[in-house]
Amino acid sequence: MNGLKPIVRFSVAVPVLFLAASFLLPAQVSSQGKDAAEVRCAAEFSLDDLSFDKLLGYDLVGLRNGYYADELGAPMLPSVELRIALPAGMAAQSVRVVTTTHDEISGEFNILPIQPPRRVGYPDEDMAFVDPDPEIYASSQPYPSELVEFLHQTDLAGQGMAIVRLHPVQYVPAEKRLTLYTAISFAIQGVDGYECSDYLSPSVSERGRRTYEHMLSSMVANPEAVGLRTGTVMKWIALDGGPFDHVVITGSLHATWYSALVEWHNQKGVRDTVVTTDYIYANYSGATEKEKVRNFIIDANSTWGTMYFLIGGEHETVPFDYRTYYAGESTPSDQYYSDYDNDWTNEVFVGRVTAETGFEIQTFVFKLLKYEQDPPRIGYPLNILLIGMDLDDFTPAEVLKESIDSYIPFHFNVTKVYDSDATPPHNHKTDAVAALNAGQNLVNHADHSNYNVMCTGDQNHNWCIYNSDVDNLVNMHKTSVVVSIGCLANYMDTTSDCIAEHFVIYNPNTAGVAFCGNTRDGWYSQGQPISRSGILDREWWISLFSRGLHHLGQTVADAKHHFSHGESIMKHCEWTFNLLGEPEMPMWTDEPDSFAVICPSTLSTGKIAFPVHVEDSTTHEPVDSAYVCVWKQDEVFETGFTDANGDLTLNPAPATVGSLWVTVTKQNYIPCQLVATMDYICGDINVPGGDGVVDVGDVVYLICYLYRGCPEPVPVEAADCNADDVVNVSDIVCMLNFLYRDGYPPCSPP
Repeated sequence: MNGLKPIVRFSVAVPVLFLAASFLLPAQVSSQGKDAAEVRCAAEFSLDDLSFDKLLGYDLVGLRNGYYADELGAPMLPSVELRIALPAGMAAQSVRVVTTTHDEISGEFNILPIQPPRRVGYPDEDMAFVDPDPEIYASSQPYPSELVEFLHQTDLAGQGMAIVRLHPVQYVPAEKRLTLYTAISFAIQGVDGYECSDYLSPSVSERGRRTYEHMLSSMVANPEAVGLRTGTVMKWIALDGGPFDHVVITGSLHATWYSALVEWHNQKGVRDTVVTTDYIYANYSGATEKEKVRNFIIDANSTWGTMYFLIGGEHETVPFDYRTYYAGESTPSDQYYSDYDNDWTNEVFVGRVTAETGFEIQTFVFKLLKYEQDPPRIGYPLNILLIGMDLDDFTPAEVLKESIDSYIPFHFNVTKVYDSDATPPHNHKTDAVAALNAGQNLVNHADHSNYNVMCTGDQNHNWCIYNSDVDNLVNMHKTSVVVSIGCLANYMDTTSDCIAEHFVIYNPNTAGVAFCGNTRDGWYSQGQPISRSGILDREWWISLFSRGLHHLGQTVADAKHHFSHGESIMKHCEWTFNLLGEPEMPMWTDEPDSFAVICPSTLSTGKIAFPVHVEDSTTHEPVDSAYVCVWKQDEVFETGFTDANGDLTLNPAPATVGSLWVTVTKQNYIPCQLVATMDYICGDINVPGGDGVVDVGDVVYLICYLYRGCPEPVPVEAADCNADDVVNVSDIVCMLNFLYRDGYPPCSPP
């Protein structure tokens, strides 16, 4: 535990902020005495990372990826939050500055005092300007007084993390002087004895393990220190079946309507099941129904390794949790379920579909399956619509959209509808509707909204898209994933369905397939469109394109993991941002390619080698890391990833004749499905084609065939019980051992 490894620098999220860390291995963590430890880190900032603007005669200073506090009247200065992976068992307690370097920024600055946040709903009435705090602005001491703060500790899948806030920009108000700390070396201090509130389930699939590793590595500033750790499974009840990657939670009356989705998930290698609220309420403890649902989710995650939960129904079917973090607004959220230990880190991925009729559920499921399995191949997957309007006279949301556009890869076709577009000839509502009708894979919206309206120029023109406009869209089979920071656009608990629901569960074949947005108000800071809800909006797109989180629930969770929640208003902005849609759904980030798959078309019962080869159908190059699933309902579920040669061998062991689905998936490939037919049951030979069971009659027939001249079994391969390509007395012994000595099944040698 003595000594530190030399500092190594690497990029954090985007190539702007650099953090250097003593990687958190035992030889790199400084011992501070019995049961104490210290982890040293260093962050670097550049003058190029700063931006300067004017508002109301004051100076605005921005820092890329920076956040603003909500202490009204204090200087509005940006800060940065980092998550640092800690060694196993370390409980962080404090942080101290070790060394710094800084540069004075030339000029005099009259920094804007922090103003009340504003809603991204119908514009707030004129708000009284909050004057500078006289005590702070008369001070000759740097503000903020601390360069680094330790906020709290969190964890995910057995990996502890410290969250620290850095204040690299400091201001001496009496002298109107700004200083940028270009390097801050700090040490996180702690003691031994930390227990994570959640660990990786021993039952998690290999695909699930990779997901948690990827997410954790993207969350922390020192990804090489990440280590997943399993813990003791604490079962609430003896859960049957499993493990399951995905669970649909819904009412008993709705359960069968999700069967097509569940079957598709199982076929593609995401083990799925439906669990009803009747079952949960009868078997789990809790003071309320929502607590019982949460306890089930904790149990399923721990016992089954379940990562994805789709909640099916309105509040009355599966309740939201309501909390008040800001402005007295009671806000519903499903984050109560995804962050089930209340540490502002999402342990699982949760989405909801507020469908209450068979037609609505079928509409949702059909659009989802069409999006995943058979989207239009050309053009549409690369179409993105950015809608950025003036939130007030000083806050053009197109600045936020342009920032998001900087993360969108160049091969996408980006349509922009901004207030800066000249009117005439442009009508922003007409332009937005035309783009939606043309088919947009991804849509990003920033303007004032309400439960039944998303505006497209409200401040200057009173132009908006209403529920009826969504219902009249004609983007046949070119449905959109919509992300909006408008107030109430995702008001899922309203008695009158919200505009998000009109996108997702109304309108078969058109409108949208998923919606990420606010169940109550979104917020921003005047003059700073990249603030409050706008920061979470931008992080969603960074999660998708820069951090590679393509599954919708992962994208939402990862965006929240990179969002500051230290202030009450930020907690609200995160809490109110929810997913109306399927959390496991992968989003297209390119025009899809197709597979060419080679595998056996027939097989027998018993455990057999089943080779699969996967190529790109156009280039005929092998496809590495394609995910293959061989599935037969209630009998076979075998999965794996192809190697660099495009090869994988699975070992299915079907017990009955019939068809097995072979499904191959990978990001930006159209799923490929083949059927392998099982024509016979190994050992079932007493009648041609078998009688469906292996018993003593089959032993008698094999003896007769070998020694008494009975006809050859049909097919003869069914008699090769020990799988040595010869039918002889050894196969009789194999069958007798299976029937009477607990030996291996026919054709399934160990």
